[in-house]
Amino acid sequence: MRIGHFFILSYKHREMSLASIGADTRYVLPASYDSVPQAFQSNKSAKPIPCVLQTVNVPSLTTSASASGTSIVQLPCGSGAGIMLNPYLRFDLALTGGGNDSVIAFKGAAKAATSCLNNYTTYVNSMQVDNIQNIARVYDQIFCHGTSNDWTSRDASVLMSAGITRTCAGAAENLGTQIIPLLGLLGSQQGIPLYLLNGTLQVNITWNALSRAIAVTAGTALTGFTVSNVQLVYDRIAVEQAFADKVKMDMMSGAKYVLGYTSFQNTTLAMSAGAGQPTFQYGLNVSSLRAVVADQCAALSTQANLGLSVINDLSQFQVSLDGRLINNNVMSLATYPLVFAELNKCYGRLFDASISDVSQVSYALAVETNTFKTAAFAVGVSTTRCNEALAFAGSPVSVISVQPGQGANGVASTMFITFISDFQLLVDATGSIELVR
Repeated sequence: MRIGHFFILSYKHREMSLASIGADTRYVLPASYDSVPQAFQSNKSAKPIPCVLQTVNVPSLTTSASASGTSIVQLPCGSGAGIMLNPYLRFDLALTGGGNDSVIAFKGAAKAATSCLNNYTTYVNSMQVDNIQNIARVYDQIFCHGTSNDWTSRDASVLMSAGITRTCAGAAENLGTQIIPLLGLLGSQQGIPLYLLNGTLQVNITWNALSRAIAVTAGTALTGFTVSNVQLVYDRIAVEQAFADKVKMDMMSGAKYVLGYTSFQNTTLAMSAGAGQPTFQYGLNVSSLRAVVADQCAALSTQANLGLSVINDLSQFQVSLDGRLINNNVMSLATYPLVFAELNKCYGRLFDASISDVSQVSYALAVETNTFKTAAFAVGVSTTRCNEALAFAGSPVSVISVQPGQGANGVASTMFITFISDFQLLVDATGSIELVR
């Protein structure tokens, strides 16, 4: 899955050695070819490093959790821990209550099992590197507007039951195994050098309440849900000791291993009916803000209780960085293509033929049916200043100000605002880490 066009530049890139063990061993700090601009890449192809691959399942510290509960996954780092690749979260999901007449679906426009997650936090060596509140809404924004519609409707339907409405066979329906892609550091699609870290990697997951996770559109109501067999699954690459020793030796001279990733932070703004133009200020304090994306869900949803995101008479969405206005777009029901275009810039896909949004417009008897305005609405402001694949290409900001405008016909709602930024995790020779934001 591609989440926009976010590029990372390694802190210290040097040509990878062509030597193999038994010859003249000259290992240097590795750099992913996908992480570095083409002009900075070596014109030589490095030979593979001798290593061993093993798929690892790390279970949570608790056997199961209920709605609004917590699951914690923890794994030791240090020598022998290898490199982490392709991590994802898996869990089994079962409903409580309900009956054979219950018609259910996950909430949100994507209707994916990610709606069961509330907060997601990652710790490295006891330092918090990710803290994504309301992550279910962040997933919904990305699935609906930052990925391919084919992936969401096909692959995601198999992985996380996306877009599926089902009638239960009876009470306590078992929804089976769900596979969730990760965001933040573990979603960066690069190798995490666990063997260089000193301590543990910990993932904390707080599950959503039933009212925010699963909708019953007909039949007997549910009373809750239970997640079990929660695991962090990843490929562990065990490199040979000579390579690990050489990397650590280079770091002893002061070099730091750098992991660049995209950070997602989310907060909420309560919008009252006919709210007018409230101003919301948030102390973000980042060096590279890429984009601000927001959607809003009515407090009392009328869309079959699915918690869909609607335009809700939104007339403007202005963003200021430290008092400097970034945009001055006036929105209305008639100018939704402008809103759609600016949103797509946030994910680097304004005119990207390889990505297709889930929204569409159709006409029946001259009546417009627009799923963007009525089911998957989102608004965005891009703050990316440079598109040359540099590490920090966004805008620096201390205090961000958001001013949405809502007309008299808007109903009470919650606006979920996501800040997308560039972060870097630095690892020194002692295994300690430093977060650059």
